[in-house]
Amino acid sequence: MKPRKSTAILLAVWVATFVLYVFVKPGTAEHAGFAPLSNTISQTAVTTSPGR
Repeated sequence: MKPRKSTAILLAVWVATFVLYVFVKPGTAEHAGFAPLSNTISQTAVTTSPGR
């Protein structure tokens, strides 16, 4: 069974995108030296109420 030309093109584009992502993907926050993008606070700033 031979795939249609459009199917082969879409498959090639998907594979090329995946390969490009693997080689060029951005580093994670702990490896790149950047601060996390979310609003986070350190564990020492968190206090718990006594009795809860």
